[in-house]
Amino acid sequence: MMTASDLLWLVGFPAIVAAVLAGVLLVRRGRGWSRRRVILTASVPLPLLGALLCVGLFVNAMLSSPERCGVDACGMVMAFAFFGLAYAAGAFLLGAAAATGIVYSWGRR
Repeated sequence: MMTASDLLWLVGFPAIVAAVLAGVLLVRRGRGWSRRRVILTASVPLPLLGALLCVGLFVNAMLSSPERCGVDACGMVMAFAFFGLAYAAGAFLLGAAAATGIVYSWGRR
């Protein structure tokens, strides 16, 4: 069974790394951008990809026929998609926090 620290490494670490790298790139290249725009642009892409995948899984399971689902396979997929959306929201918040730290620390130089 996965613990909370395992989930943090699995979900949060890639989102934080991607947000930090994108934040550094956007702070250095996007001179005319506001801080909010840089933070949102840096922290959205990776969690958005995961959220779109979960929405696709949820819709696919919801529209499947009962014969295709078996006993409870579609319900399990829908539950996974729901929790995946929650993890994507958490990854967005972690990425936004990391990007905020980068933007404000590099903005003061």
